[in-house]
Amino acid sequence: MSHCVCSLVLVVLSLWPSSVLALGPPPGPPRIPPDPRAEVDNIVLMTRALLVDARQLVAQLRDKFPAAGDHSLDTLPTLAMRASTLGALQLPGVLMRLRTDLLSYLQHVQWLRRAGAGVPSLRALEPELGNLQVRLDRLLHRLQLLMARLALPQPFPDPPMPPLAPPASAWGVVRAAHAVLGGLHLTLDWGVRGLLVLRNRL
Repeated sequence: MSHCVCSLVLVVLSLWPSSVLALGPPPGPPRIPPDPRAEVDNIVLMTRALLVDARQLVAQLRDKFPAAGDHSLDTLPTLAMRASTLGALQLPGVLMRLRTDLLSYLQHVQWLRRAGAGVPSLRALEPELGNLQVRLDRLLHRLQLLMARLALPQPFPDPPMPPLAPPASAWGVVRAAHAVLGGLHLTLDWGVRGLLVLRNRL
């Protein structure tokens, strides 16, 4: 009797599709890769928000310390984009250049915070500079993730930036602040424009 029952069970099982007998949960839907346009949109939003912060800091600095003329530091990156070059932009180049320039500005903001600690009139900007540093760091992390997701060539490890010499005077700190914040504002504006151009091509 038991032999007949076992034979019947085997016959029934042989009629079932193999997928029913497969071990484990049924396979889920295929994973959809993230949309690169959505990733670029997120970075554009972060860059725009940082641009607003930089613009407000520049305005505060000008109100507090009016300074005519151009202010520059030899250690700051040069502006990467001109209006005539917009049509020739490529995503890998824009992402790598934006990341490199913003990393330099992050280091300059850190240096500026240390230098400004000794200038009483600049201490009022410390909360805004601290917030700017945090948001710069987040944007750099997001850029790195996007470059990895798009399988773009990863940059070589950044060499340590040589230590920046402290300004010789309180006025030197103010001039350095004008140079760093003004240059960061222009770089972020370039980043937004370049990313929007490239986003429309994806």
